[in-house]
Amino acid sequence: MTSSDTAPAHAQPSITTVTRHDIFSYLRGISSPWWGKLDEVTFLEDLYDLDRPASENGRLPTVRADIQQHWINNYDLDDDWIFEDSRLELSDGPDEVLLAFLARMVHPEVAASAEEAMKQVEELNRLLAPDGWGLRSYEFLSGRPIYTPVRLPPTGPLVPLPLNDDDTGKLDLVLGQTYSLLDCAGEETACDLLRTAVLTLRRDGGFFNPVPGDGWTADTYEAVLTVERELHPTCAPETKETIWRTLESLLSQLGRTEVQDLVVEGDTRPLPHIPPDWRAQATAPATPIVRGLRLPFTTTEFDVTRADFANLEIRASHDNSGFHYLYDTRARRMITDFVLDDRPQVATLCSVTIIKKGSTFTPRIKLWKKDKKKAGEIPATQMVPDTVATRAVKALVDTGDVHENFWKVINFLRGCAGLSTPGGSLQLVAGDEAQLTQLC
Repeated sequence: MTSSDTAPAHAQPSITTVTRHDIFSYLRGISSPWWGKLDEVTFLEDLYDLDRPASENGRLPTVRADIQQHWINNYDLDDDWIFEDSRLELSDGPDEVLLAFLARMVHPEVAASAEEAMKQVEELNRLLAPDGWGLRSYEFLSGRPIYTPVRLPPTGPLVPLPLNDDDTGKLDLVLGQTYSLLDCAGEETACDLLRTAVLTLRRDGGFFNPVPGDGWTADTYEAVLTVERELHPTCAPETKETIWRTLESLLSQLGRTEVQDLVVEGDTRPLPHIPPDWRAQATAPATPIVRGLRLPFTTTEFDVTRADFANLEIRASHDNSGFHYLYDTRARRMITDFVLDDRPQVATLCSVTIIKKGSTFTPRIKLWKKDKKKAGEIPATQMVPDTVATRAVKALVDTGDVHENFWKVINFLRGCAGLSTPGGSLQLVAGDEAQLTQLC
């Protein structure tokens, strides 16, 4: 329906439906109508062949007659009817159709004033930039600019200005832009670090150690990248420099030139869960003591009665050893044992080790009881009768009273994608004690 019937086929539109929706919402909200100082038909006839048939089954002969009947005579169309009319191809047509419409809106013959046109161009360019388009002046009419569409490098996600210190949502978009650019550059190590990181800005506080000529002032900021504590050791100086080069460029484009350095920090551990009767359970230190110094200890236990299995995932170590482990993404820690039952003196645990075989994983499970009266991972003991004298047996487990919680763990492991569990079941046939011993 455009004025040129011999135009070549258009390429796949690069202006997305999301961008078009935002543009139409903006145009609906401005004070001046899209046809400006002209009438609707005069505006459109410079862009479309209005004398073509309205439709195959239309009652009116041409598009022009259809518009005059419904818009001018009957006035039964809304002001924004043009955005949804499929014949005009603004909502789902080629990029060139929409861009020509927008350039026509800000033309000196249409726009109410040069100032209004410049304001509209600024907002339209902000909306078009992520898809790689913009309007630029290329000549003047009576001193007023005439705009034409031009191709531009895509800017990525929109980050509305200004970018303030506490704009966590905007800072996350900036981090996403950084990740996208590094991903395109093949910087896998940097991308792994950014995937779960958090970006904040804070005043340098004088710790930047400025040198003459670097532009440092008392108002200088630093970008702070908070990463998972387990990943922090993998951030080598060259990785940090790679991230900073890209991040610094983005922050400069957003007007934050006072940010002059990048700091990478590990996240803090969540506070431990403390039961109301913690004093009664504090007879022994929760962490080992060596020569009077208490060593720090981070628990690797997962309470199946309180924690959420949806937070668990399988991860590989970063030392290329092939070791895999369960990781609690909420508590940000490795998990080795599942607490099935927790009592003041003894806890029943299920230890799970992940073994990788080819492309699948298989679990190794050990049930044991922990003596909470002693520091560290000390198995409990129980006195059982022997043939001659009574003896102490370590980690003797009776799962009769915890079988429901035990199967919670089993069902979770069965539901893990890519985790292979044994398919057969073991049945013991009645026999004498020697036969049973051979089966063990």
